[in-house]
Amino acid sequence: MRTTLRALIGSAAVSLCIGSAHAQDVLKQWGISYGGYLDAYYQYDFGHPQDGDNVNGRGIDIAHNRPNLAFAELDLSRATSAKSPFGFTLDLYVGRGPELINLAEPGGRNKYRYFRQLYVTYAAPGKSAVTVDLGKFDTWIGYEGADNRFQDEYSRSFNWTYSEPTYETGLRVNAKLGDTLNGALYLVQGWNEVEDGNDGKSIGATLSYAPDAKTTLTLQNHYGVEGSDSVNDAGSYGGIGFANPGTATVNLVDFIASRQVTPSTKLVFNLDYGSSAGSTNGGHWNGEVVYLRQQIDTAQAASLRLERVEDSDGVRVGLPIKLYSLTGAYDRTLNKYATLRFELRHDIADADFFNSNSGARKDRTTATVAAIVKF
Repeated sequence: MRTTLRALIGSAAVSLCIGSAHAQDVLKQWGISYGGYLDAYYQYDFGHPQDGDNVNGRGIDIAHNRPNLAFAELDLSRATSAKSPFGFTLDLYVGRGPELINLAEPGGRNKYRYFRQLYVTYAAPGKSAVTVDLGKFDTWIGYEGADNRFQDEYSRSFNWTYSEPTYETGLRVNAKLGDTLNGALYLVQGWNEVEDGNDGKSIGATLSYAPDAKTTLTLQNHYGVEGSDSVNDAGSYGGIGFANPGTATVNLVDFIASRQVTPSTKLVFNLDYGSSAGSTNGGHWNGEVVYLRQQIDTAQAASLRLERVEDSDGVRVGLPIKLYSLTGAYDRTLNKYATLRFELRHDIADADFFNSNSGARKDRTTATVAAIVKF
Protein backbone atom coordinates (compact mmCIF):
# COMPACT_ATOMS: atom_id res chain seq x y z
CA MET A 1 0.00 0.00 0.00
CA ARG A 2 2.77 2.43 0.96
CA THR A 3 4.74 1.57 -2.20
CA THR A 4 1.64 2.19 -4.33
CA LEU A 5 1.01 5.56 -2.66
CA ARG A 6 4.61 6.64 -3.17
CA ALA A 7 4.49 5.59 -6.82
CA LEU A 8 1.31 7.61 -7.38
CA ILE A 9 2.79 10.68 -5.71
CA GLY A 10 5.98 10.31 -7.72
CA SER A 11 4.01 10.06 -10.95
CA ALA A 12 1.99 13.14 -10.04
CA ALA A 13 5.12 15.14 -9.26
CA VAL A 14 6.76 14.12 -12.54
CA SER A 15 3.62 15.18 -14.38
CA LEU A 16 3.85 18.59 -12.76
CA CYS A 17 7.50 18.83 -13.78
CA ILE A 18 6.91 18.15 -17.45
CA GLY A 19 3.49 19.63 -18.11
CA SER A 20 0.36 21.22 -16.71
CA ALA A 21 0.80 24.61 -18.36
CA HIS A 22 -2.95 25.16 -18.13
CA ALA A 23 -2.94 24.62 -14.36
CA GLN A 24 -0.04 27.05 -14.02
CA ASP A 25 -1.97 29.70 -15.98
CA VAL A 26 -5.01 29.27 -13.73
CA LEU A 27 -2.90 29.58 -10.58
CA LYS A 28 -1.20 32.71 -11.92
CA GLN A 29 -4.59 34.29 -12.50
CA TRP A 30 -5.33 33.74 -8.83
CA GLY A 31 -1.92 35.08 -7.83
CA ILE A 32 -0.78 31.67 -6.58
CA SER A 33 2.73 30.31 -7.09
CA TYR A 34 3.46 26.60 -6.96
CA GLY A 35 6.48 24.31 -6.87
CA GLY A 36 7.84 21.34 -5.02
CA TYR A 37 10.41 18.58 -5.06
CA LEU A 38 11.14 14.88 -4.73
CA ASP A 39 13.97 13.74 -2.45
CA ALA A 40 15.16 10.11 -2.52
CA TYR A 41 18.35 8.52 -1.20
CA TYR A 42 20.32 5.32 -0.80
CA GLN A 43 22.59 5.02 2.24
CA TYR A 44 25.06 2.37 3.34
CA ASP A 45 26.18 2.04 6.97
CA PHE A 46 29.55 0.28 7.17
CA GLY A 47 28.67 -0.91 10.68
CA HIS A 48 26.10 -3.21 8.99
CA PRO A 49 23.12 -2.74 11.36
CA GLN A 50 21.03 -5.86 11.80
CA ASP A 51 17.77 -6.19 9.89
CA GLY A 52 15.21 -3.89 11.46
CA ASP A 53 17.80 -1.59 13.00
CA ASN A 54 18.00 1.97 11.78
CA VAL A 55 20.96 4.29 11.34
CA ASN A 56 20.25 5.71 14.78
CA GLY A 57 20.93 9.26 15.87
CA ARG A 58 19.87 10.67 12.49
CA GLY A 59 16.84 12.88 12.12
CA ILE A 60 15.75 11.87 8.61
CA ASP A 61 18.27 9.61 6.81
CA ILE A 62 17.79 6.48 8.94
CA ALA A 63 17.56 3.78 6.22
CA HIS A 64 20.46 1.36 5.69
CA ASN A 65 21.10 -0.47 2.40
CA ARG A 66 17.71 0.25 0.84
CA PRO A 67 16.34 3.05 -1.34
CA ASN A 68 14.13 5.48 0.54
CA LEU A 69 11.81 8.34 -0.36
CA ALA A 70 12.54 11.05 2.17
CA PHE A 71 10.19 13.74 0.84
CA ALA A 72 7.69 14.43 -1.92
CA GLU A 73 6.46 17.98 -1.46
CA LEU A 74 4.01 20.34 -3.15
CA ASP A 75 4.23 24.05 -2.32
CA LEU A 76 1.48 26.60 -2.88
CA SER A 77 1.69 30.25 -1.83
CA ARG A 78 0.17 33.63 -2.43
CA ALA A 79 2.38 36.62 -1.70
CA THR A 80 1.10 39.82 -0.10
CA SER A 81 0.98 42.95 -2.21
CA ALA A 82 -0.02 46.61 -2.05
CA LYS A 83 -3.46 45.64 -3.37
CA SER A 84 -3.91 42.66 -1.03
CA PRO A 85 -2.17 42.60 2.37
CA PHE A 86 -3.16 38.98 2.95
CA GLY A 87 -1.32 35.91 1.67
CA PHE A 88 -0.82 32.27 2.56
CA THR A 89 1.71 29.43 2.46
CA LEU A 90 0.76 25.77 2.12
CA ASP A 91 3.47 23.09 1.91
CA LEU A 92 2.18 19.51 1.69
CA TYR A 93 4.55 16.57 1.97
CA VAL A 94 4.71 12.79 2.30
CA GLY A 95 7.55 10.31 2.72
CA ARG A 96 9.64 8.88 5.50
CA GLY A 97 10.87 12.33 6.53
CA PRO A 98 7.44 13.67 7.58
CA GLU A 99 6.76 10.46 9.49
CA LEU A 100 9.93 10.94 11.54
CA ILE A 101 9.51 14.69 12.04
CA ASN A 102 5.99 14.21 13.46
CA LEU A 103 6.65 11.16 15.65
CA ALA A 104 6.42 13.08 18.94
CA GLU A 105 3.49 15.35 18.00
CA PRO A 106 1.14 15.41 21.06
CA GLY A 107 -1.89 15.38 18.76
CA GLY A 108 -0.76 12.10 17.18
CA ARG A 109 1.98 11.36 14.67
CA ASN A 110 -0.42 11.03 11.72
CA LYS A 111 -2.83 13.88 12.44
CA TYR A 112 -0.79 16.75 10.96
CA ARG A 113 2.12 15.00 9.31
CA TYR A 114 1.16 15.91 5.73
CA PHE A 115 1.32 19.63 6.51
CA ARG A 116 4.87 20.91 6.61
CA GLN A 117 3.67 24.52 6.71
CA LEU A 118 0.21 26.06 6.69
CA TYR A 119 -0.10 29.70 7.66
CA VAL A 120 -1.71 32.96 6.62
CA THR A 121 0.27 36.20 6.32
CA TYR A 122 -0.72 39.81 6.88
CA ALA A 123 1.56 42.62 5.74
CA ALA A 124 0.96 45.91 7.55
CA PRO A 125 0.40 48.81 5.12
CA GLY A 126 2.88 51.65 4.76
CA LYS A 127 6.62 51.63 5.22
CA SER A 128 6.70 49.73 8.52
CA ALA A 129 7.76 46.44 6.84
CA VAL A 130 5.92 44.41 9.49
CA THR A 131 4.45 41.01 8.60
CA VAL A 132 2.36 38.71 10.79
CA ASP A 133 2.08 34.95 10.22
CA LEU A 134 -0.42 32.68 11.93
CA GLY A 135 -0.40 28.89 11.66
CA LYS A 136 2.18 26.10 11.41
CA PHE A 137 5.65 27.01 10.13
CA ASP A 138 9.27 25.81 10.20
CA THR A 139 11.16 26.68 13.36
CA TRP A 140 13.26 29.82 13.46
CA ILE A 141 16.01 28.05 15.41
CA GLY A 142 19.19 26.79 13.75
CA TYR A 143 21.05 27.00 10.46
CA GLU A 144 19.82 23.71 9.01
CA GLY A 145 16.23 23.02 8.00
CA ALA A 146 13.94 20.23 6.84
CA ASP A 147 14.03 21.18 3.15
CA ASN A 148 16.89 19.48 1.28
CA ARG A 149 16.71 21.95 -1.59
CA PHE A 150 18.51 24.45 0.62
CA GLN A 151 20.95 22.36 2.70
CA ASP A 152 24.73 22.21 2.42
CA GLU A 153 24.87 18.50 3.33
CA TYR A 154 22.32 15.73 2.89
CA SER A 155 22.20 14.26 6.39
CA ARG A 156 21.15 16.44 9.32
CA SER A 157 23.62 17.14 12.05
CA PHE A 158 23.29 15.74 15.57
CA ASN A 159 22.71 19.35 16.59
CA TRP A 160 19.63 19.56 14.33
CA THR A 161 18.36 16.19 15.54
CA TYR A 162 18.78 16.66 19.29
CA SER A 163 19.36 20.34 20.14
CA GLU A 164 16.64 22.09 18.12
CA PRO A 165 12.92 21.94 17.30
CA THR A 166 11.78 21.38 13.70
CA TYR A 167 8.38 23.06 13.51
CA GLU A 168 6.20 25.51 15.44
CA THR A 169 2.52 26.46 15.56
CA GLY A 170 1.34 29.90 16.54
CA LEU A 171 2.08 33.56 15.85
CA ARG A 172 5.16 35.08 14.18
CA VAL A 173 5.77 38.81 13.79
CA ASN A 174 8.66 39.99 11.58
CA ALA A 175 9.87 43.58 11.39
CA LYS A 176 12.65 45.52 9.71
CA LEU A 177 14.29 47.52 12.50
CA GLY A 178 16.81 49.38 10.36
CA ASP A 179 18.98 49.14 7.29
CA THR A 180 21.11 46.41 8.88
CA LEU A 181 18.85 44.97 11.59
CA ASN A 182 15.80 42.69 11.43
CA GLY A 183 13.81 41.22 14.28
CA ALA A 184 11.02 38.77 14.99
CA LEU A 185 8.86 37.72 17.94
CA TYR A 186 7.06 34.39 18.35
CA LEU A 187 4.25 32.98 20.49
CA VAL A 188 3.82 29.24 19.85
CA GLN A 189 2.35 26.04 21.25
CA GLY A 190 5.77 24.57 21.94
CA TRP A 191 8.63 22.50 20.58
CA ASN A 192 7.29 20.39 17.64
CA GLU A 193 3.67 20.82 18.69
CA VAL A 194 0.50 21.61 16.77
CA GLU A 195 -1.53 20.57 19.82
CA ASP A 196 0.07 21.72 23.06
CA GLY A 197 1.25 18.93 25.33
CA ASN A 198 0.73 21.05 28.46
CA ASP A 199 -0.94 24.26 29.66
CA GLY A 200 2.06 26.49 28.95
CA LYS A 201 3.09 28.29 25.77
CA SER A 202 6.54 29.07 24.40
CA ILE A 203 7.93 32.39 23.25
CA GLY A 204 10.89 33.33 21.11
CA ALA A 205 12.81 36.16 19.52
CA THR A 206 15.25 36.73 16.67
CA LEU A 207 17.70 39.57 16.04
CA SER A 208 19.59 39.47 12.76
CA TYR A 209 22.36 41.99 12.06
CA ALA A 210 24.10 42.39 8.69
CA PRO A 211 27.06 44.78 9.12
CA ASP A 212 27.90 44.36 5.44
CA ALA A 213 26.66 42.51 2.36
CA LYS A 214 28.82 39.45 3.14
CA THR A 215 28.19 38.97 6.87
CA THR A 216 25.11 38.08 8.91
CA LEU A 217 24.98 37.60 12.69
CA THR A 218 21.81 36.08 14.16
CA LEU A 219 20.90 35.62 17.84
CA GLN A 220 17.75 33.65 18.67
CA ASN A 221 15.88 32.28 21.67
CA HIS A 222 13.19 29.66 22.37
CA TYR A 223 11.72 29.72 25.90
CA GLY A 224 8.76 28.03 27.55
CA VAL A 225 7.26 25.05 29.33
CA GLU A 226 7.82 21.80 27.43
CA GLY A 227 6.97 18.16 28.03
CA SER A 228 3.76 16.42 29.07
CA ASP A 229 2.22 13.96 31.50
CA SER A 230 0.75 12.02 28.55
CA VAL A 231 2.84 9.68 26.43
CA ASN A 232 3.05 10.41 22.68
CA ASP A 233 3.16 7.93 19.78
CA ALA A 234 6.96 7.77 19.99
CA GLY A 235 6.80 6.61 23.63
CA SER A 236 8.17 9.91 24.93
CA TYR A 237 6.53 13.00 26.42
CA GLY A 238 5.61 16.25 24.70
CA GLY A 239 6.71 17.41 21.28
CA ILE A 240 10.21 17.88 22.67
CA GLY A 241 10.34 14.12 23.32
CA PHE A 242 11.37 13.95 26.97
CA ALA A 243 12.15 10.45 28.20
CA ASN A 244 10.16 10.94 31.42
CA PRO A 245 6.65 12.27 32.13
CA GLY A 246 6.34 15.80 33.49
CA THR A 247 7.10 19.31 32.34
CA ALA A 248 10.18 21.51 32.47
CA THR A 249 11.04 25.11 31.65
CA VAL A 250 13.26 24.98 28.57
CA ASN A 251 15.50 27.83 27.46
CA LEU A 252 17.37 27.45 24.17
CA VAL A 253 19.80 30.07 22.83
CA ASP A 254 20.90 29.83 19.20
CA PHE A 255 23.64 31.87 17.51
CA ILE A 256 24.56 31.83 13.81
CA ALA A 257 27.45 33.68 12.16
CA SER A 258 27.57 33.51 8.36
CA ARG A 259 30.30 34.97 6.14
CA GLN A 260 30.53 34.91 2.35
CA VAL A 261 34.34 34.82 2.34
CA THR A 262 34.57 34.99 -1.45
CA PRO A 263 31.85 34.90 -4.15
CA SER A 264 32.21 31.11 -4.18
CA THR A 265 33.13 30.32 -0.53
CA LYS A 266 30.74 30.43 2.44
CA LEU A 267 31.65 29.86 6.10
CA VAL A 268 29.03 29.41 8.84
CA PHE A 269 29.21 28.80 12.60
CA ASN A 270 26.16 27.66 14.59
CA LEU A 271 26.05 27.46 18.39
CA ASP A 272 23.22 26.12 20.57
CA TYR A 273 22.97 26.09 24.36
CA GLY A 274 19.90 24.59 26.00
CA SER A 275 18.78 24.17 29.59
CA SER A 276 15.80 22.31 31.01
CA ALA A 277 14.66 23.00 34.59
CA GLY A 278 12.27 20.36 35.89
CA SER A 279 11.98 17.72 38.58
CA THR A 280 12.21 14.79 36.13
CA ASN A 281 13.66 16.28 32.92
CA GLY A 282 16.31 18.70 34.13
CA GLY A 283 19.67 19.14 32.43
CA HIS A 284 21.80 21.00 29.92
CA TRP A 285 22.99 20.41 26.37
CA ASN A 286 25.07 22.28 23.83
CA GLY A 287 26.09 21.96 20.21
CA GLU A 288 28.68 23.63 17.98
CA VAL A 289 28.77 23.22 14.20
CA VAL A 290 31.06 24.67 11.52
CA TYR A 291 30.01 24.64 7.85
CA LEU A 292 32.18 25.33 4.80
CA ARG A 293 30.75 25.36 1.27
CA GLN A 294 32.74 25.88 -1.93
CA GLN A 295 30.96 26.52 -5.23
CA ILE A 296 33.34 24.96 -7.76
CA ASP A 297 31.40 26.13 -10.83
CA THR A 298 27.77 26.56 -11.80
CA ALA A 299 27.19 22.80 -11.77
CA GLN A 300 29.41 21.62 -8.89
CA ALA A 301 29.80 22.36 -5.19
CA ALA A 302 31.61 20.76 -2.26
CA SER A 303 30.96 21.17 1.45
CA LEU A 304 32.30 20.15 4.86
CA ARG A 305 30.58 20.07 8.24
CA LEU A 306 32.30 19.54 11.60
CA GLU A 307 30.25 19.29 14.78
CA ARG A 308 30.23 18.48 18.46
CA VAL A 309 27.13 17.91 20.61
CA GLU A 310 27.19 17.35 24.37
CA ASP A 311 24.20 16.09 26.34
CA SER A 312 25.79 15.83 29.76
CA ASP A 313 22.54 14.95 31.56
CA GLY A 314 20.95 12.74 28.90
CA VAL A 315 17.91 14.99 28.64
CA ARG A 316 17.94 15.05 24.81
CA VAL A 317 19.66 11.85 23.63
CA GLY A 318 18.44 9.66 26.47
CA LEU A 319 21.87 9.03 28.03
CA PRO A 320 24.82 11.25 28.97
CA ILE A 321 26.93 11.44 25.83
CA LYS A 322 29.18 13.49 23.58
CA LEU A 323 28.69 13.14 19.82
CA TYR A 324 31.03 14.24 17.04
CA SER A 325 30.78 14.04 13.27
CA LEU A 326 32.69 15.03 10.15
CA THR A 327 30.66 15.20 6.94
CA GLY A 328 31.78 15.83 3.39
CA ALA A 329 29.40 16.30 0.45
CA TYR A 330 29.65 16.84 -3.29
CA ASP A 331 26.78 18.24 -5.37
CA ARG A 332 26.39 17.75 -9.09
CA THR A 333 23.64 19.79 -10.71
CA LEU A 334 22.38 18.01 -13.82
CA ASN A 335 19.98 20.75 -14.93
CA LYS A 336 17.72 23.35 -13.34
CA TYR A 337 15.45 20.58 -12.05
CA ALA A 338 17.76 17.84 -10.77
CA THR A 339 20.74 17.60 -8.41
CA LEU A 340 22.74 14.56 -7.31
CA ARG A 341 24.37 14.71 -3.88
CA PHE A 342 27.10 12.36 -2.64
CA GLU A 343 27.97 12.31 1.05
CA LEU A 344 30.51 10.57 3.27
CA ARG A 345 30.09 10.93 7.04
CA HIS A 346 31.98 9.65 10.09
CA ASP A 347 30.36 9.75 13.54
CA ILE A 348 32.07 9.31 16.92
CA ALA A 349 30.60 8.99 20.43
CA ASP A 350 32.22 8.75 23.86
CA ALA A 351 29.89 5.84 24.75
CA ASP A 352 28.61 2.78 22.89
CA PHE A 353 25.74 4.26 20.89
CA PHE A 354 25.68 3.42 17.16
CA ASN A 355 23.86 0.33 15.85
CA SER A 356 25.98 -2.38 14.20
CA ASN A 357 25.90 -6.11 13.57
CA SER A 358 28.17 -6.63 16.59
CA GLY A 359 26.17 -4.52 19.02
CA ALA A 360 26.41 -0.84 19.95
CA ARG A 361 29.74 0.80 19.15
CA LYS A 362 31.46 4.19 19.47
CA ASP A 363 31.99 5.03 15.81
CA ARG A 364 30.20 4.75 12.48
CA THR A 365 30.79 5.60 8.83
CA THR A 366 28.04 6.06 6.24
CA ALA A 367 28.01 6.76 2.50
CA THR A 368 24.95 8.28 0.85
CA VAL A 369 23.82 9.16 -2.65
CA ALA A 370 20.69 11.26 -3.04
CA ALA A 371 18.66 12.72 -5.90
CA ILE A 372 16.65 15.91 -5.50
CA VAL A 373 14.25 16.76 -8.32
CA LYS A 374 12.56 20.17 -8.26
CA PHE A 375 9.56 21.38 -10.20
